[in-house]
Amino acid sequence: MKVRLHIKGKNLWRLCTLIVLCIVLSCCYTIIDSVDQPGSAVVGSTVKITVNVKNSCNSSGTARIIFGFLTPKGWKTGDNAKVTYSSSKGDGNMVLLPANSTIIAAHSNGVNWPTYMKNFFGNAGNLIDDVEWVAYQSDVPVNYNNGDKITGTINITINNIGADGNPTLVKLAYVVANDQNGFTFDGNDGDSSPTTEYYNEFVNPSCFELTGGTGDLVDFCNPQLTTIDPPKSLDNDIVTLTYNNNVVTPALLANSSAVYLCATATMSDGKTVTVCDQSAQTMLTQTSATSGIYRLTFWPRKLFGATTGQTVISMTYFITDKSGSTKIGYGGTSAPFTYKFKCT
Repeated sequence: MKVRLHIKGKNLWRLCTLIVLCIVLSCCYTIIDSVDQPGSAVVGSTVKITVNVKNSCNSSGTARIIFGFLTPKGWKTGDNAKVTYSSSKGDGNMVLLPANSTIIAAHSNGVNWPTYMKNFFGNAGNLIDDVEWVAYQSDVPVNYNNGDKITGTINITINNIGADGNPTLVKLAYVVANDQNGFTFDGNDGDSSPTTEYYNEFVNPSCFELTGGTGDLVDFCNPQLTTIDPPKSLDNDIVTLTYNNNVVTPALLANSSAVYLCATATMSDGKTVTVCDQSAQTMLTQTSATSGIYRLTFWPRKLFGATTGQTVISMTYFITDKSGSTKIGYGGTSAPFTYKFKCT
């Protein structure tokens, strides 16, 4: 799928459903001409993405290309992706900068590139904070001269996509800058348009869909009735369950100051334990009087009474009113929500 880009303004991506791509060489203003990327793939397959770029340089110099790729943490992109560049100035490989990299990013207030990307671009519109910026730098610096018109591509190959085995809807994001200018722009004209930025942005309104796999669907794109934080946890972790009564109109549990968890856990020995008593231990409290957002923080082992040698493998659950007679399930249906306790 080839996507054409029309952008005005540095911050437009924050307002849109998007895939972000910023590419630049120091003092070379960059326009992304198009991106070749599939709209979907199957868990375990190989996905290739090509970003076609035009650069216009107004000075001479040397800089390394910095590239960042925002994907779900469970994909283990740093282990499974290969990134290269090809251009009229030469070709090369992008070298992984791990999350604990000691290389400080330019104009970042003293943090490394993955952290700078996270601070600057956030989650790129994804609603679950279980994504990560995976950063790379070019193996060699790139030389450029005043007046150069540079064309090139960033080439991404993701092997074994969806390493965690989960079908997924996600807004992928890509960021490329140089090791001299970071995410800055030439503000001499009082603007931050694409022709004055030392980085550029690519916007795609569609979510990338990953199908297949043996795990549960992870939807980063659409508001969910319930979420569990952290998104990946074990039964010995403290977790927070959030219910959003605003997702469906009219509200499914209107005028409720509190709602309740009604859950059945499956244990490692095959036994099941149900907790559905509309009590203090199962009560989700509204964050404010009219927010429609309810939360309960709990320790799964304690809630389900796990004994020594037992672990809580998974749980199915509903959200109920005080009486317990009204039960809200997945998508507002009578089917329960499901959650598997796992760390990957």
